[in-house]
Amino acid sequence: MSATTQKSRLRWAADLSMVMIALAIAFLTLLHAPSEAAGPKWADKAYHAIAFFALVVPGAMVHRWAFIWLVPLATAFGALIEIAQPYFGRSREIEDLYADIAGILAGIIVGTLIRIWRNPA
Repeated sequence: MSATTQKSRLRWAADLSMVMIALAIAFLTLLHAPSEAAGPKWADKAYHAIAFFALVVPGAMVHRWAFIWLVPLATAFGALIEIAQPYFGRSREIEDLYADIAGILAGIIVGTLIRIWRNPA
């Protein structure tokens, strides 16, 4: 298998995983009923950051200029979720969006560092 074909398959797999993670995030943040015994208040923010970290890492690992399109797209996705939550019986909190952005930025940094480490040229 040529290097180009391998890169193409890797990008396709990363893009597919981002779509699947985005669907999981949408389901869990819009349709999943929160439990009051879920832990301390900061735990919810950690869940948001971890979810959006996981969303962007695959793209940052395979797309050289991912930060240009992935940061705004993932941030808009997080904002749309926050806007939609009251229509699904959930609360809207700007702190959730801040946690999403923190996870996005951390994921872009880690994914980019992994990509550079794997392909230093």
